Amino acid sequence: MFRASSHSTKPAFTWNRAHWIGMVALFVLLLMLVMGSNMFVPEEGYNDALKMTPPDRFVWLTSMTVHWPIALAAANLILGLIRTGSPSFPLASALLGPLGFGWANMRLTPTRVYRDWDDWLALMRSDGLRPVGQTMYGMAVLTMTYLSVAFICYAIGRYGLRVLFVDPDPRSMSGRLLAWVRADTVRFGCWLTLAVTYGLLLAMIIIPGQGMAGVLMINFVVPPVLLVTCGAYASRTAALTHPWRTLLFPCISVLASVPLLGALIMPYQGVCEPGRNCMQVTDGWYVSWDALDDIRFFVMLFAVAAVLGFGAVWLIHRFARAFRRSGHMALSSSEGTPAGNATAHCARASTTTSTNGADHVPDASDSAPNANGPTDAIR
Repeated sequence: MFRASSHSTKPAFTWNRAHWIGMVALFVLLLMLVMGSNMFVPEEGYNDALKMTPPDRFVWLTSMTVHWPIALAAANLILGLIRTGSPSFPLASALLGPLGFGWANMRLTPTRVYRDWDDWLALMRSDGLRPVGQTMYGMAVLTMTYLSVAFICYAIGRYGLRVLFVDPDPRSMSGRLLAWVRADTVRFGCWLTLAVTYGLLLAMIIIPGQGMAGVLMINFVVPPVLLVTCGAYASRTAALTHPWRTLLFPCISVLASVPLLGALIMPYQGVCEPGRNCMQVTDGWYVSWDALDDIRFFVMLFAVAAVLGFGAVWLIHRFARAFRRSGHMALSSSEGTPAGNATAHCARASTTTSTNGADHVPDASDSAPNANGPTDAIR
């Protein structure tokens, strides 16, 4: 007979926690790029008579051609490097961009006045085929481009750079980093998400003309990111054994935002009006000390999101662990009582009987006399 193979073939397309972390990070970035890309800001040359007419073309933006491809390449490079990565991530992440940018082109195309839902639906009923066709063309081009970027970078990370990290020297820097990542992937994912979020916020502060994107980010992106990452960090087993050490993550996530908020909110370009508490830094640039109230508000908002996410998950995790322990203790105590001992004895007896008696099928050797018995008697 042929022996079955003990090694099962691993499916090529899988989905795990690392893929979810990458998709959530890319979705947050996509939301920020769509809302902060000035897609709904009027273009030059528009007047009031054409305020409800979208441009007769697909609107190509820098966020589509530069910012998003860079983030897509970095995410797929990282997923290609780790052991749990699979081709399902580049496929899903490549489709995320065209869907987001395509919907934004349909809904937020540049006009003089932002259309509400009634005006937008009226536009779709009167002249919907033209913008739909233009959007489908743009989405097709973006899909082919993003698929190429995603799979090429995933292949580079999977079959190129990953070779350097498959079995590194444990004493080297890459070996220690890899051991730290593999020891707790949730911890690494939370720190990476926090670093990417604040890195994007820092980029919005440094890049000229992206202040509005930074404002949208601290209002709608950073609080939910802190809520989710702090909750995921509290779901680890180490959060129950070392709660005070684990509490450093939400504290650092909130304190790290203070200098970024100061750099985003306090500086402004203009004049220092009378009665305003401000200080001139350079020619035309001032620092407003009145903005400290706004910084205090956002710090409190971030703290509430971080503590709420961490505390809720930590309490649920702790109660679930206590419930499981109480169930085990109740089972152990029931076995210690006379009734429990009798039940366990009966269970063991029935098991022994079924093993030695009920499952035994008599054969010919049990009923037939010994073949050598008469011969031995004569002898």
